Amino acid sequence: MDDPGPMLPWELMECLRELFHSDLLQLARTQPALEAFVLEQALGETQVVEIDGAPDPRYWELYRSADACSYADRTGDIANVAKLSDFVSDRQWRASPMSIDYASGRLRALMAYLPDEPGHRTRLYLWRGSGRDFDERDRLLLTLLRPHLIAAFRAAERCRQAPAALTTRQLELLQYVAQGYTNTQIARRMQLSEGTVRTHLNHIYERLGVASRTAAVTRMSAAGLE
Repeated sequence: MDDPGPMLPWELMECLRELFHSDLLQLARTQPALEAFVLEQALGETQVVEIDGAPDPRYWELYRSADACSYADRTGDIANVAKLSDFVSDRQWRASPMSIDYASGRLRALMAYLPDEPGHRTRLYLWRGSGRDFDERDRLLLTLLRPHLIAAFRAAERCRQAPAALTTRQLELLQYVAQGYTNTQIARRMQLSEGTVRTHLNHIYERLGVASRTAAVTRMSAAGLE
């Protein structure tokens, strides 16, 4: 999958949408304690990526009062796959302010959490507008797929946090640094002046966001650039 996406690869999102016959697949990353949306990735008829940290007090008021929304915050349970109908009847959901103001006609939902850093919640929603609800087979299937989705989520996060690409020449130089060569030795091996080696190192530090040889090598190793 070439495009890792902001949270999950788009190709994987499309496969999930088709597998579960969903009208909309949505990933929402939030900070409930701060009442903030960090990132939303959605796939319906189009691909949508939104970052919106603007507070919406009404949404978060409804979020806290809706059992389906605040379940993980209240219980700490992020392992179990849930359906919207586990918490509320069709009639109750249709009449709820959360549905009316924010669900845009979406009536059926299957939900799974992906483990995230402290203070963050990342939840996958599979939505259907109408028709039959998700059944226990769907719940079991998403439960079985969840470890693979977690792995894909973490891989996409690593790609997102990877340092800016280094040139082939910079990678070669940094590999010599990792092997313990001095600037003089590197200059001799790469047929450069020591001043040019220092210049290359300064550019590498800038790209990697570090300030020392050791930190640069550590950053390279963490990003899988050995």
